[in-house]
Amino acid sequence: MNARTNLQQHARVAPTTRSAFTLVEMLVVIGIIGILSAILIPAVTNAVRRARVTNLRLEVTSLEQAVEQYQQKYGDYPPDFSSWAIVERHYRKVFPRMSTNDSELLYFLLHDTNGTATKADDVFDATQLDRGEVLAWTLGGYSDDTQRPFTGAGGPLVWTGNGTNNYGDSAVTDADRQNPLYFQVNIDRPNSLMDFDAARLDYSEVNAGAAMTGTNRRMSSDGDLFLSYRSDSEGAPFVYFDSRTYALYDPNVSSGAGDFNGYGSTTYGYVRPFLSTNANANRSGGNYTDQAAALGAWQFVNPNTFQIISAGLDNNFGATASYDVNGDSNVEPIYFQYDTGAAIALLTGTGFATPGDLVVTSVSKYQESAFGDNEQYPADNITNFSNGTVVDDVP
Repeated sequence: MNARTNLQQHARVAPTTRSAFTLVEMLVVIGIIGILSAILIPAVTNAVRRARVTNLRLEVTSLEQAVEQYQQKYGDYPPDFSSWAIVERHYRKVFPRMSTNDSELLYFLLHDTNGTATKADDVFDATQLDRGEVLAWTLGGYSDDTQRPFTGAGGPLVWTGNGTNNYGDSAVTDADRQNPLYFQVNIDRPNSLMDFDAARLDYSEVNAGAAMTGTNRRMSSDGDLFLSYRSDSEGAPFVYFDSRTYALYDPNVSSGAGDFNGYGSTTYGYVRPFLSTNANANRSGGNYTDQAAALGAWQFVNPNTFQIISAGLDNNFGATASYDVNGDSNVEPIYFQYDTGAAIALLTGTGFATPGDLVVTSVSKYQESAFGDNEQYPADNITNFSNGTVVDDVP
């Protein structure tokens, strides 16, 4: 046997190099990836959710601290602008030297719905400065000019006039200085109690190349001079409720969520201040005769201060403002109770005489399915009294 033969034999027995996985090996790898995905994806998703909830809760805390600073500075909590009497009393206390022009301007901002700036046909409208706009207006800061806290330097409003005159010109009348049409939103407010992100204040900028007109002014997206502060650039606003008007009922004034104080939006849903688990005895001994009396059956959360509510991760406060709970063809305002997640309906008449009679037994954990909606929007609302989302605090 020569060398050539030996080489041929070695060539025949040498192992070949493999260039691919077998089918079994590929299936094993795919199975391992599937198992890891099943473990990791929910964990990552939950971690992302917790981080977003934490960020929103921290922002609510910042707003809460700013409201407390407001109270320390002015000796009063901000009103939520659902009652003109409380708004008027608040600003008389806070700015006793306020000029007639600024006080009348505020009056027309909250009453004048037809743009005439005359009092003959004006009625207070609680949606002019709604619960989602309170925080930006009050915490954004007022002017150091105590006579002109709204229109002075650094205040929430800036004079525009007709684009050519100044606020103090002799040709400008007091009627002009009281007319909302001659002002625009001010986004440079040095006395702000909260570091507002301007990108999340819902205003439209003026067209610098066009003449200053009634429409070419810096205004909110809904065309007025009150801005909301949103959870993100396209998100729902942070909503504020003042304890003095939690239970406010006025059949002549709509709040956007009905005649009871609340916030309502076709985009971001409906929310009213949360009730607590503390009941009030019905001292009348009879049935609740009207919805305002039924609302007195339960105490509110933070009964002496305020509530701040975020719509949470879904940017929707809730789908239900009112519902015909007992099938009598009349809708009842719906409130949610913290921390049980129960729904409370303002039911009246026979069989409704105690706080427990008003609990909608088919609703738990803020679920709105009993009202024809399965999205459970209120469950992820985040407040200044919850640890995170309200549903996470349900016992």
